[in-house]
Amino acid sequence: MTDPGLVAALPPYEAELERNQRSAVRNAALIAAPLLLAFSSLDRAMAPQHFWKLLAVRLAAVAGLLAVARVSQRSRPIPLTVCVVALLCGTIEIGAFCTGGARSPYITSNIAVLAGLCIVIPLTAPQAVVLQLWGLALAILPLLLRVTAADALPFAISVSYLLTIAIVASFGAHLQDVLRRREHRARLEIAKQMGLINLGTLAGGLAHELATPLTWVSMELETLETDPRAAAVRERVRSARTGMARMRDVLVAMRQGARLSSTELRDVALVNEVDQALTLVAQRVRAAGITVERQYESDVPLVSCQPTQLGQILVNLLINALDAMAGQRGGRLTLRVRRASEQAVVEVEDTGPGVPPEMRSRIFEPFYSTKGERGNGLGLWISSQIARSHGGELSAIAGAAGALFRLSLPAGPTA
Repeated sequence: MTDPGLVAALPPYEAELERNQRSAVRNAALIAAPLLLAFSSLDRAMAPQHFWKLLAVRLAAVAGLLAVARVSQRSRPIPLTVCVVALLCGTIEIGAFCTGGARSPYITSNIAVLAGLCIVIPLTAPQAVVLQLWGLALAILPLLLRVTAADALPFAISVSYLLTIAIVASFGAHLQDVLRRREHRARLEIAKQMGLINLGTLAGGLAHELATPLTWVSMELETLETDPRAAAVRERVRSARTGMARMRDVLVAMRQGARLSSTELRDVALVNEVDQALTLVAQRVRAAGITVERQYESDVPLVSCQPTQLGQILVNLLINALDAMAGQRGGRLTLRVRRASEQAVVEVEDTGPGVPPEMRSRIFEPFYSTKGERGNGLGLWISSQIARSHGGELSAIAGAAGALFRLSLPAGPTA
Protein backbone atom coordinates (compact mmCIF):
# COMPACT_ATOMS: atom_id res chain seq x y z
CA MET A 1 0.00 0.00 0.00
CA THR A 2 2.79 2.41 0.87
CA ASP A 3 6.42 2.88 0.05
CA PRO A 4 8.61 0.65 2.29
CA GLY A 5 10.52 3.66 3.58
CA LEU A 6 7.29 5.31 4.66
CA VAL A 7 6.06 2.16 6.35
CA ALA A 8 9.29 1.91 8.33
CA ALA A 9 8.90 5.53 9.43
CA LEU A 10 5.33 5.08 10.59
CA PRO A 11 5.07 2.41 13.29
CA PRO A 12 1.74 1.69 15.02
CA TYR A 13 0.61 4.41 17.39
CA GLU A 14 1.38 2.40 20.53
CA ALA A 15 4.96 1.68 19.41
CA GLU A 16 5.51 5.30 18.45
CA LEU A 17 4.09 6.47 21.79
CA GLU A 18 6.40 4.17 23.75
CA ARG A 19 9.41 5.40 21.80
CA ASN A 20 8.46 9.02 22.51
CA GLN A 21 7.88 8.19 26.17
CA ARG A 22 11.41 6.80 26.48
CA SER A 23 12.90 10.05 25.20
CA ALA A 24 10.55 12.11 27.36
CA VAL A 25 11.40 10.16 30.53
CA ARG A 26 15.11 10.69 29.84
CA ASN A 27 14.61 14.42 29.30
CA ALA A 28 12.40 14.71 32.38
CA ALA A 29 15.02 12.99 34.56
CA LEU A 30 17.82 15.21 33.22
CA ILE A 31 15.73 18.36 33.78
CA ALA A 32 14.57 17.36 37.25
CA ALA A 33 18.06 16.45 38.55
CA PRO A 34 19.61 19.96 38.59
CA LEU A 35 16.31 21.54 39.71
CA LEU A 36 16.10 19.14 42.63
CA LEU A 37 19.64 20.01 43.66
CA ALA A 38 19.02 23.76 43.25
CA PHE A 39 16.32 23.61 45.92
CA SER A 40 19.01 22.90 48.50
CA SER A 41 19.22 26.68 48.93
CA LEU A 42 15.60 26.59 50.11
CA ASP A 43 16.50 23.86 52.60
CA ARG A 44 19.15 26.13 54.13
CA ALA A 45 16.57 28.86 54.67
CA MET A 46 13.68 26.64 55.81
CA ALA A 47 15.49 23.94 57.84
CA PRO A 48 19.14 24.88 58.43
CA GLN A 49 19.48 22.22 61.14
CA HIS A 50 18.56 19.53 58.58
CA PHE A 51 20.48 21.02 55.65
CA TRP A 52 23.19 18.37 55.33
CA LYS A 53 20.75 15.52 55.78
CA LEU A 54 18.45 16.95 53.11
CA LEU A 55 21.42 17.59 50.82
CA ALA A 56 22.40 13.95 51.11
CA VAL A 57 18.83 12.92 50.26
CA ARG A 58 18.78 15.23 47.25
CA LEU A 59 22.14 13.94 46.00
CA ALA A 60 20.87 10.37 46.29
CA ALA A 61 17.73 11.31 44.35
CA VAL A 62 19.81 13.04 41.68
CA ALA A 63 21.92 9.91 41.33
CA GLY A 64 18.72 7.89 40.92
CA LEU A 65 17.41 10.28 38.24
CA LEU A 66 20.67 10.08 36.31
CA ALA A 67 20.49 6.29 36.49
CA VAL A 68 16.95 6.41 35.07
CA ALA A 69 18.14 8.66 32.23
CA ARG A 70 20.95 6.21 31.50
CA VAL A 71 18.70 3.15 31.11
CA SER A 72 15.70 4.95 29.61
CA GLN A 73 16.34 3.88 26.00
CA ARG A 74 16.37 0.15 26.77
CA SER A 75 13.69 -0.13 29.49
CA ARG A 76 9.92 0.17 29.62
CA PRO A 77 9.03 3.87 30.04
CA ILE A 78 6.11 3.63 32.47
CA PRO A 79 8.00 1.71 35.22
CA LEU A 80 10.79 4.27 34.85
CA THR A 81 8.25 7.07 35.20
CA VAL A 82 7.02 5.44 38.41
CA CYS A 83 10.61 5.55 39.68
CA VAL A 84 11.01 9.22 38.71
CA VAL A 85 7.79 10.16 40.54
CA ALA A 86 8.92 8.17 43.59
CA LEU A 87 12.30 9.91 43.68
CA LEU A 88 10.84 13.40 43.34
CA CYS A 89 7.82 13.03 45.61
CA GLY A 90 9.88 11.05 48.15
CA THR A 91 12.49 13.83 48.34
CA ILE A 92 9.76 16.43 48.76
CA GLU A 93 8.13 14.32 51.47
CA ILE A 94 11.34 14.08 53.50
CA GLY A 95 11.73 17.84 53.20
CA ALA A 96 8.15 18.30 54.39
CA PHE A 97 8.80 16.19 57.50
CA CYS A 98 11.81 18.40 58.27
CA THR A 99 9.88 21.68 57.79
CA GLY A 100 6.64 21.36 59.74
CA GLY A 101 5.03 18.13 58.62
CA ALA A 102 1.40 18.66 57.58
CA ARG A 103 1.91 22.44 57.75
CA SER A 104 5.03 22.41 55.58
CA PRO A 105 5.01 24.63 52.49
CA TYR A 106 6.99 21.86 50.79
CA ILE A 107 3.79 19.85 50.31
CA THR A 108 2.57 22.04 47.49
CA SER A 109 5.88 21.49 45.67
CA ASN A 110 4.31 18.22 44.53
CA ILE A 111 2.19 20.33 42.17
CA ALA A 112 5.27 20.75 39.96
CA VAL A 113 5.68 16.98 39.83
CA LEU A 114 2.02 16.17 39.15
CA ALA A 115 1.61 18.87 36.51
CA GLY A 116 5.00 18.36 34.88
CA LEU A 117 4.35 14.63 34.63
CA CYS A 118 1.61 15.09 32.02
CA ILE A 119 3.28 18.07 30.33
CA VAL A 120 6.71 16.59 29.69
CA ILE A 121 5.79 12.92 29.17
CA PRO A 122 3.16 11.87 26.57
CA LEU A 123 0.70 9.58 28.35
CA THR A 124 -2.58 7.87 27.65
CA ALA A 125 -5.46 8.71 29.98
CA PRO A 126 -5.20 5.44 32.01
CA GLN A 127 -1.44 5.87 32.39
CA ALA A 128 -1.89 9.47 33.54
CA VAL A 129 -4.52 8.51 36.14
CA VAL A 130 -2.37 5.71 37.57
CA LEU A 131 0.72 7.91 37.83
CA GLN A 132 -1.25 10.80 39.34
CA LEU A 133 -2.68 8.46 41.99
CA TRP A 134 0.83 7.16 42.68
CA GLY A 135 2.13 10.71 43.14
CA LEU A 136 -0.80 11.66 45.40
CA ALA A 137 -0.25 8.59 47.55
CA LEU A 138 3.41 9.47 48.06
CA ALA A 139 2.61 13.10 48.79
CA ILE A 140 -0.36 12.63 51.14
CA LEU A 141 -0.44 9.25 52.88
CA PRO A 142 2.80 9.49 54.94
CA LEU A 143 1.81 12.92 56.29
CA LEU A 144 -1.79 11.82 56.87
CA LEU A 145 -0.57 9.52 59.62
CA ARG A 146 0.82 12.50 61.56
CA VAL A 147 -1.91 15.11 61.08
CA THR A 148 -3.16 16.75 64.28
CA ALA A 149 -6.34 18.75 64.76
CA ALA A 150 -4.39 22.00 64.47
CA ASP A 151 -2.83 20.83 61.19
CA ALA A 152 -6.08 19.65 59.63
CA LEU A 153 -7.11 22.88 57.84
CA PRO A 154 -3.75 23.82 56.23
CA PHE A 155 -3.18 20.19 55.29
CA ALA A 156 -6.66 19.95 53.73
CA ILE A 157 -5.96 23.09 51.70
CA SER A 158 -2.67 21.65 50.41
CA VAL A 159 -4.37 18.35 49.57
CA SER A 160 -7.13 20.16 47.68
CA TYR A 161 -4.50 21.87 45.53
CA LEU A 162 -2.87 18.55 44.74
CA LEU A 163 -6.16 16.81 43.92
CA THR A 164 -7.21 19.66 41.62
CA ILE A 165 -3.96 19.67 39.68
CA ALA A 166 -4.07 15.85 39.40
CA ILE A 167 -7.56 15.96 37.87
CA VAL A 168 -6.65 18.75 35.44
CA ALA A 169 -3.40 17.03 34.46
CA SER A 170 -5.19 13.72 33.80
CA PHE A 171 -7.83 15.39 31.67
CA GLY A 172 -5.11 17.29 29.78
CA ALA A 173 -3.26 14.03 29.12
CA HIS A 174 -6.46 12.56 27.67
CA LEU A 175 -6.92 15.52 25.30
CA GLN A 176 -3.30 15.39 24.21
CA ASP A 177 -3.59 11.65 23.56
CA VAL A 178 -6.65 12.20 21.36
CA LEU A 179 -4.79 14.87 19.36
CA ARG A 180 -1.73 12.65 18.98
CA ARG A 181 -3.86 9.78 17.68
CA ARG A 182 -5.51 12.06 15.12
CA GLU A 183 -2.16 13.42 14.00
CA HIS A 184 -0.85 9.87 13.64
CA ARG A 185 -3.84 8.89 11.50
CA ALA A 186 -3.28 11.97 9.33
CA ARG A 187 0.37 11.04 8.77
CA LEU A 188 -0.69 7.51 7.86
CA GLU A 189 -3.10 8.93 5.31
CA ILE A 190 -0.37 11.13 3.83
CA ALA A 191 1.94 8.11 3.66
CA LYS A 192 -0.80 6.13 1.92
CA GLN A 193 -1.36 8.92 -0.59
CA MET A 194 2.37 9.02 -1.31
CA GLY A 195 2.30 5.26 -1.76
CA LEU A 196 -0.61 5.63 -4.16
CA ILE A 197 1.39 8.14 -6.17
CA ASN A 198 4.23 5.63 -6.45
CA LEU A 199 1.76 2.88 -7.28
CA GLY A 200 0.09 5.09 -9.88
CA THR A 201 3.43 5.79 -11.55
CA LEU A 202 4.17 2.08 -11.60
CA ALA A 203 0.69 1.33 -12.96
CA GLY A 204 1.10 3.89 -15.71
CA GLY A 205 4.41 2.39 -16.80
CA LEU A 206 3.01 -1.12 -16.64
CA ALA A 207 -0.05 -0.13 -18.67
CA HIS A 208 2.17 1.50 -21.29
CA GLU A 209 4.38 -1.58 -21.58
CA LEU A 210 1.41 -3.94 -21.86
CA ALA A 211 -0.55 -1.85 -24.36
CA THR A 212 1.53 -2.82 -27.41
CA PRO A 213 1.52 -6.63 -26.95
CA LEU A 214 -2.14 -6.45 -25.97
CA THR A 215 -2.98 -4.64 -29.21
CA TRP A 216 -1.00 -7.22 -31.19
CA VAL A 217 -2.81 -10.16 -29.55
CA SER A 218 -6.16 -8.45 -30.12
CA MET A 219 -5.42 -8.00 -33.82
CA GLU A 220 -4.39 -11.65 -34.13
CA LEU A 221 -7.64 -12.75 -32.50
CA GLU A 222 -9.63 -10.51 -34.83
CA THR A 223 -7.88 -12.07 -37.83
CA LEU A 224 -8.48 -15.54 -36.45
CA GLU A 225 -12.18 -14.82 -35.95
CA THR A 226 -12.64 -13.99 -39.64
CA ASP A 227 -10.60 -17.00 -40.80
CA PRO A 228 -13.03 -19.60 -42.28
CA ARG A 229 -10.76 -22.38 -41.07
CA ALA A 230 -11.39 -21.32 -37.44
CA ALA A 231 -15.16 -21.82 -37.54
CA ALA A 232 -15.02 -24.60 -34.95
CA VAL A 233 -13.44 -22.38 -32.32
CA ARG A 234 -15.05 -19.09 -33.31
CA GLU A 235 -17.06 -18.78 -30.09
CA ARG A 236 -13.93 -19.29 -28.03
CA VAL A 237 -12.12 -16.66 -30.08
CA ARG A 238 -14.97 -14.20 -29.47
CA SER A 239 -14.80 -14.95 -25.77
CA ALA A 240 -11.06 -14.33 -25.82
CA ARG A 241 -11.59 -11.01 -27.63
CA THR A 242 -14.12 -10.01 -24.98
CA GLY A 243 -11.52 -10.74 -22.33
CA MET A 244 -8.95 -8.69 -24.25
CA ALA A 245 -11.36 -5.77 -24.42
CA ARG A 246 -11.83 -6.05 -20.68
CA MET A 247 -8.06 -5.98 -20.15
CA ARG A 248 -7.82 -2.90 -22.37
CA ASP A 249 -10.43 -1.12 -20.22
CA VAL A 250 -8.43 -1.92 -17.09
CA LEU A 251 -5.23 -0.59 -18.66
CA VAL A 252 -6.96 2.63 -19.71
CA ALA A 253 -8.19 3.11 -16.14
CA MET A 254 -4.67 2.43 -14.82
CA ARG A 255 -3.15 4.98 -17.18
CA GLN A 256 -5.75 7.57 -16.19
CA GLY A 257 -5.01 6.93 -12.52
CA ALA A 258 -1.27 7.31 -13.11
CA ARG A 259 -1.59 10.98 -14.10
CA LEU A 260 -1.16 12.14 -10.52
CA SER A 261 1.33 14.89 -11.29
CA SER A 262 -0.91 16.72 -13.75
CA THR A 263 -2.85 19.67 -12.38
CA GLU A 264 -4.32 21.01 -15.62
CA LEU A 265 -8.08 21.00 -16.04
CA ARG A 266 -9.65 19.11 -18.92
CA ASP A 267 -13.18 18.74 -20.21
CA VAL A 268 -14.29 15.17 -19.49
CA ALA A 269 -17.47 13.15 -19.83
CA LEU A 270 -18.74 12.05 -16.43
CA VAL A 271 -20.11 8.81 -17.84
CA ASN A 272 -16.62 7.77 -18.93
CA GLU A 273 -15.07 8.75 -15.59
CA VAL A 274 -17.68 6.81 -13.63
CA ASP A 275 -17.16 3.72 -15.80
CA GLN A 276 -13.38 3.95 -15.38
CA ALA A 277 -13.72 4.20 -11.59
CA LEU A 278 -16.07 1.22 -11.66
CA THR A 279 -13.49 -0.73 -13.66
CA LEU A 280 -10.96 -0.28 -10.85
CA VAL A 281 -13.31 -1.83 -8.27
CA ALA A 282 -15.00 -4.33 -10.60
CA GLN A 283 -13.24 -7.34 -9.11
CA ARG A 284 -14.49 -6.44 -5.65
CA VAL A 285 -18.00 -5.88 -7.00
CA ARG A 286 -18.05 -9.36 -8.52
CA ALA A 287 -16.58 -10.99 -5.41
CA ALA A 288 -19.28 -9.41 -3.23
CA GLY A 289 -22.11 -10.40 -5.60
CA ILE A 290 -23.24 -6.78 -5.94
CA THR A 291 -25.60 -5.88 -8.78
CA VAL A 292 -24.65 -2.66 -10.55
CA GLU A 293 -27.37 -0.56 -12.15
CA ARG A 294 -26.37 2.32 -14.45
CA GLN A 295 -28.81 5.17 -15.03
CA TYR A 296 -27.05 7.52 -17.42
CA GLU A 297 -28.85 10.39 -19.14
CA SER A 298 -27.82 11.18 -22.70
CA ASP A 299 -27.59 14.98 -22.48
CA VAL A 300 -25.12 15.28 -19.59
CA PRO A 301 -22.68 18.17 -20.21
CA LEU A 302 -18.93 17.87 -19.93
CA VAL A 303 -17.22 19.07 -16.75
CA SER A 304 -13.90 20.86 -16.45
CA CYS A 305 -11.78 19.04 -13.87
CA GLN A 306 -8.49 17.39 -13.02
CA PRO A 307 -9.38 13.79 -14.04
CA THR A 308 -7.26 12.04 -11.42
CA GLN A 309 -8.78 14.04 -8.57
CA LEU A 310 -12.28 13.39 -9.92
CA GLY A 311 -11.41 9.69 -10.14
CA GLN A 312 -10.25 9.79 -6.52
CA ILE A 313 -13.69 11.03 -5.44
CA LEU A 314 -15.55 8.43 -7.50
CA VAL A 315 -13.41 5.49 -6.38
CA ASN A 316 -13.75 6.59 -2.76
CA LEU A 317 -17.55 6.76 -3.06
CA LEU A 318 -17.68 3.33 -4.71
CA ILE A 319 -15.47 1.76 -2.03
CA ASN A 320 -17.58 3.31 0.74
CA ALA A 321 -20.73 1.92 -0.87
CA LEU A 322 -19.19 -1.56 -1.12
CA ASP A 323 -18.05 -1.36 2.52
CA ALA A 324 -21.60 -0.42 3.54
CA MET A 325 -22.99 -3.50 1.76
CA ALA A 326 -20.31 -5.91 3.02
CA GLY A 327 -21.85 -9.27 3.90
CA GLN A 328 -25.23 -8.27 2.44
CA ARG A 329 -27.07 -10.64 0.12
CA GLY A 330 -28.54 -9.12 -3.00
CA GLY A 331 -26.79 -5.77 -2.61
CA ARG A 332 -27.44 -3.22 -5.34
CA LEU A 333 -25.19 -0.35 -6.39
CA THR A 334 -26.95 2.32 -8.43
CA LEU A 335 -24.95 4.84 -10.44
CA ARG A 336 -26.66 7.88 -11.92
CA VAL A 337 -25.21 10.55 -14.18
CA ARG A 338 -27.58 13.37 -15.09
CA ARG A 339 -27.98 17.07 -15.72
CA ALA A 340 -29.46 19.31 -13.01
CA SER A 341 -29.94 22.89 -14.18
CA GLU A 342 -26.42 24.31 -14.71
CA GLN A 343 -24.73 21.34 -13.07
CA ALA A 344 -23.66 17.83 -13.96
CA VAL A 345 -24.48 15.35 -11.21
CA VAL A 346 -23.17 11.92 -10.24
CA GLU A 347 -25.09 9.88 -7.64
CA VAL A 348 -23.83 6.74 -5.95
CA GLU A 349 -26.55 4.88 -4.05
CA ASP A 350 -26.23 1.64 -2.11
CA THR A 351 -28.58 -0.65 -0.20
CA GLY A 352 -26.56 -0.60 3.03
CA PRO A 353 -27.70 0.68 6.44
CA GLY A 354 -27.56 4.32 5.30
CA VAL A 355 -26.29 7.42 7.09
CA PRO A 356 -28.39 8.75 10.00
CA PRO A 357 -29.60 12.35 9.47
CA GLU A 358 -27.52 13.71 12.36
CA MET A 359 -24.33 12.32 10.75
CA ARG A 360 -24.83 13.51 7.17
CA SER A 361 -22.90 16.71 7.72
CA ARG A 362 -20.39 15.36 10.23
CA ILE A 363 -19.09 12.59 7.96
CA PHE A 364 -17.38 15.28 5.88
CA GLU A 365 -15.42 16.54 8.89
CA PRO A 366 -11.76 15.47 9.14
CA PHE A 367 -11.12 12.39 11.32
CA TYR A 368 -14.84 11.60 11.71
CA SER A 369 -15.40 7.98 10.72
CA THR A 370 -18.38 5.64 10.90
CA LYS A 371 -16.12 2.60 10.34
CA GLY A 372 -14.47 2.59 13.77
CA GLU A 373 -10.85 1.45 13.72
CA ARG A 374 -11.16 0.44 10.04
CA GLY A 375 -11.51 4.04 8.92
CA ASN A 376 -9.32 7.11 9.30
CA GLY A 377 -12.06 9.71 8.80
CA LEU A 378 -10.22 11.46 5.95
CA GLY A 379 -11.60 9.92 2.74
CA LEU A 380 -14.87 11.87 2.54
CA TRP A 381 -13.24 15.02 3.86
CA ILE A 382 -10.58 14.92 1.13
CA SER A 383 -13.24 14.15 -1.46
CA SER A 384 -15.39 17.09 -0.35
CA GLN A 385 -12.36 19.40 -0.49
CA ILE A 386 -11.59 18.24 -4.04
CA ALA A 387 -15.22 18.86 -5.04
CA ARG A 388 -15.10 22.39 -3.59
CA SER A 389 -11.81 23.13 -5.36
CA HIS A 390 -13.63 22.34 -8.63
CA GLY A 391 -16.52 24.64 -7.74
CA GLY A 392 -18.81 21.74 -6.88
CA GLU A 393 -20.23 20.03 -3.83
CA LEU A 394 -20.34 16.56 -2.33
CA SER A 395 -23.32 15.78 -0.13
CA ALA A 396 -25.03 12.83 1.56
CA ILE A 397 -28.81 12.42 1.41
CA ALA A 398 -31.30 9.69 2.18
CA GLY A 399 -31.49 6.99 -0.46
CA ALA A 400 -34.38 4.70 -1.25
CA ALA A 401 -32.85 1.96 0.89
CA GLY A 402 -29.37 3.00 2.03
CA ALA A 403 -27.02 5.92 1.58
CA LEU A 404 -26.92 8.20 -1.45
CA PHE A 405 -23.92 10.44 -2.15
CA ARG A 406 -24.36 13.22 -4.69
CA LEU A 407 -21.47 14.93 -6.47
CA SER A 408 -22.46 18.14 -8.25
CA LEU A 409 -20.04 19.92 -10.59
CA PRO A 410 -20.42 23.04 -12.73
CA ALA A 411 -21.57 22.13 -16.22
CA GLY A 412 -19.32 22.79 -19.19
CA PRO A 413 -20.04 22.37 -22.90
CA THR A 414 -22.53 19.75 -24.04
CA ALA A 415 -20.98 16.33 -24.50
